[in-house]
Amino acid sequence: MPFLNHHSAPLFDFADMSALGSPRFILTVDTEEEFDWNGPFSRQGYGTEHLKAVPKFQDLCDRFGIKPCYMVDYPIMEDAFGVDMLSGFVHAGRAEIGVQLHPWVNPPFDEMLSPANSYACNLPPDLERAKLTNLYNRIVGRTGIKPDSYRAGRYGAGAATADILVDLGISIDSSVRARFDYSEQGGPNYTHHPVHPYWIQKGALLELPLTTIFAGAMRSAGNVVYGEWFGSHAARSVLARSSMIERIALTPEGIPLEKAIEGIDLALQEGVSIINLSFHSPSLAAGCTPYVRTQEHLDDLYDWFIHVFQHLLENGVRPANMAEIRTASQLNCPT
Repeated sequence: MPFLNHHSAPLFDFADMSALGSPRFILTVDTEEEFDWNGPFSRQGYGTEHLKAVPKFQDLCDRFGIKPCYMVDYPIMEDAFGVDMLSGFVHAGRAEIGVQLHPWVNPPFDEMLSPANSYACNLPPDLERAKLTNLYNRIVGRTGIKPDSYRAGRYGAGAATADILVDLGISIDSSVRARFDYSEQGGPNYTHHPVHPYWIQKGALLELPLTTIFAGAMRSAGNVVYGEWFGSHAARSVLARSSMIERIALTPEGIPLEKAIEGIDLALQEGVSIINLSFHSPSLAAGCTPYVRTQEHLDDLYDWFIHVFQHLLENGVRPANMAEIRTASQLNCPT
């Protein structure tokens, strides 16, 4: 099952994750540079100052026994402080490192800067491979760690991505933002992709989608109602206010705590085996993303994490990490 822009529900080869024993959750961090989210794509002008705020977040994860996976991109691997800090976390057994490709700041720079080319899936396959290979080698060379997971920046995985990842020895992809459609921006359409882990290449590459849940009276038909019939923001707002249907992405960025708790409970009702929480690392410092503009917003972010972690643990949902997920997926995978 390659990454494709499906307009009807495809068949998926779901992975047997029963070896995990119970539902689990994982925390993935898009660990990336600070940039103007409303400005044009640029190869310069970004920053990495927010990395100084990451140790506080890591300490919180340690308190809850969580080993986050930092999906790092090229500018992070160019920052000496970031390299030392993140590799130190990994070597101490506190975290994992994955790969995240932002094409516009990742050499080689053989493409024109454009919104379409910000999705790696739109690049020529040889250029996507060159950028990903360059990034992978940069991570290994600077940290001594061979990453085993990947997320495409802007969720831009495509038809060529799977073979590139397998050739690099990466066995888990987490690029699919299930139940989201980026096709109007030139990106992938994940409207009909599930929230359950599935095989992209059996036994070689597992997809671990970001968790998005539909709530409301029409939630069972969410992919069609929300994803196809009511595409406008105004229509979706009306549906949410009337409690007919609402999409809840499990992230602290733009999702209130009470909605996240509701989404977790619904995910468990749906039998989701791995709840994949995610956010962007610049949100750990006020003023670096649209979601965290003030110290009050930052306090709310930490409050969100604390209550979500507590709720998961109180419901018997323990943290997992990429290494455990890889092992569990292989145990019941027919060869």
